[in-house]
Amino acid sequence: MKIKNNTIDLIAFSSSLICAVHCAAIPVVLSFSSLSSLHFLENPYIEWTFISFGLVFVLTSLLPSYKKVHHQIKPLLYATLAFAFIAVGRLNLTELWEIINTVIGAFIVALAHYLNWKLVQVRGNHNH
Repeated sequence: MKIKNNTIDLIAFSSSLICAVHCAAIPVVLSFSSLSSLHFLENPYIEWTFISFGLVFVLTSLLPSYKKVHHQIKPLLYATLAFAFIAVGRLNLTELWEIINTVIGAFIVALAHYLNWKLVQVRGNHNH
């Protein structure tokens, strides 16, 4: 359980950070005229893929860790808050609105996985 969750948390943490960087950097990168051919990176399928993977990682890592290992609800609350930011960002009120909320949400998801990873580590060290 510990090794599996550590790996999932590290992958989820990394993908959340990549998502945040993607969401923050793509508008800047696309604003340069010579890089306008990279417009395919602003694809809704890519965005929904990251959101879907994020939900899968929450369900396969944070939830089982909460139930079986550390019983601390904080990572789940952070993940819920994060997906609330992401959902609000999907309202597409303005491009800046979407970017800010999605980046904040992605960073909070990463924080939730980092916190979960630390809690699993602490609990694992107490079991020895």
